Amino acid sequence: MAPNTPAHEQRHVTVTPLARAHGAGFSALGLVIFAVAIFLWLIDAPLPPAAFGLLYIASAALLFLGSAKVFEPPISFEITPEAIRYCHRRGHWQIFWDNIVRYDIPRVHRGLELDEVPYIGFALHDIEPLLADITPRLAVYLLSEQRHLLVVALRHERPDIQDYSPYFEVPDRFVAASGKIYKGVQAMFATRCTHFRELLGYDLFVPVSALDRPPEEFVAWLHALQNTKALSDIGY
Repeated sequence: MAPNTPAHEQRHVTVTPLARAHGAGFSALGLVIFAVAIFLWLIDAPLPPAAFGLLYIASAALLFLGSAKVFEPPISFEITPEAIRYCHRRGHWQIFWDNIVRYDIPRVHRGLELDEVPYIGFALHDIEPLLADITPRLAVYLLSEQRHLLVVALRHERPDIQDYSPYFEVPDRFVAASGKIYKGVQAMFATRCTHFRELLGYDLFVPVSALDRPPEEFVAWLHALQNTKALSDIGY
């Protein structure tokens, strides 16, 4: 979690995701359910086999979920006056403040209303520095993990189209604005960023589970840090 110091005194701050803190609780609950199931079995409680099976399944699911959260990196973000670095167990990416156009909670249309999605979105001036920095393993993971976000965006923002295959049959070749040609994982990730920019207005997304506070507060906090950097750049 970020230090409790005034924004103008912060030069390097980190974020510990709340999801990781919940991991110990899920694991403990899973152990309690398992212990209760064993106790009921030992005293020959009059429960049907299916009930014991459900208890064991619930226990295993909670232990698995808790362990996955506990083994996440203890820090999800490292933020300096120069850049924002996202840390994940499968790798990392980094974006420089000067390359950020905007960031906010993405929204999709639902009739005449707008619904928030559980992510923070970043729109970038240029995705090439991101392509050069993101680790291939994390890029592959994000391509898979964020497919459901792409589905939500297509259903709400492009309800007129019937064929979604161009958005899912991602080509392994991408020509950047600079003319440089990217291939393989970099190309697929760049194409997905382009699709997201078209549908939601952002290139890059971070799930709210990586945050240490509600998304609205996190966005406001980032703005405070960015304003501090701007003041520092002009000598205040």
